[in-house]
Amino acid sequence: MNPKKDKIQTSKSGRWYRFFLNKYLIVTVLFVVWMFFFDQNSYFIHKELDSEIKELVKDKKYYEEKLEKETIQIHQMKINASEIERVAREKHYLKKENEDVFIVEEQKVKKQEQP
Repeated sequence: MNPKKDKIQTSKSGRWYRFFLNKYLIVTVLFVVWMFFFDQNSYFIHKELDSEIKELVKDKKYYEEKLEKETIQIHQMKINASEIERVAREKHYLKKENEDVFIVEEQKVKKQEQP
């Protein structure tokens, strides 16, 4: 039992004890934990909002491309009367007098596994 060694170990553990009981450290740790987990603007809420923003940006890009295609189609319909007829027949299933329209839908056949 060396008193110098015991004194050194006691002072080292006392130093750590004082460091972790420092009021500024405790307040800082509590603040960080509160902001990270419990606050209205927490990390998890930001992460969720960021993923929602990415999804909305993809939707915006899709609808802008669709709008551009529709604008081109409207412009072609203004120029060409046969384009109006084509759109009316294909999308709205309109027909001329004394004309029958048959709609053929393709069905995919699932292949059955044979035992």
